[in-house]
Amino acid sequence: FVLFLILSVNSVSAKTDTLRVYTWEEAQKTDPKIVFAISLEKMKLETVPADLAKFKNLKKLNLSKNKLRELPDFISSFDSLQELDLYRNQLNLFPVQLCQMKSIKRLILARNGFEQIPACIKYMENLNYLDLSDTPVGSFPEAFVEMKHLKTLVLHGLAYAPTFQVRWKERLSWM
Repeated sequence: FVLFLILSVNSVSAKTDTLRVYTWEEAQKTDPKIVFAISLEKMKLETVPADLAKFKNLKKLNLSKNKLRELPDFISSFDSLQELDLYRNQLNLFPVQLCQMKSIKRLILARNGFEQIPACIKYMENLNYLDLSDTPVGSFPEAFVEMKHLKTLVLHGLAYAPTFQVRWKERLSWM
């Protein structure tokens, strides 16, 4: 059986979609104080550029379709970041730095290689959209039950037994 959930479309992306999204080249030539959204999509990055740390006002960051295996520690210093796209990278471990990012509302981790989600995800207290499509995640932490703002959980391509599906539908009252 394939567990397929997409629940409650939210307005997070609508708020961040109105931001001007800078390419990495444009952002580097602009005052970091006025840059609120950057796309480093499809840059074949194996590491996140250290200069990204100076963009403290980011609300939206797209790091999708790269070759990232880990995230730098400074990523957790983006206190205003609401949307982070890490789709199709090479993350074999869930980046625990994300657990410190309380402002994130929309997180896309689809098509990565991690198998476990740490319990510290519960500290992402404003997270309301999580995409784990096509990841080999084998189970969910009990912390999911405590995540009161999580309204949309996208799990395309994850296969679970019917008993697993029933158990989690009962535990996540918002489903």
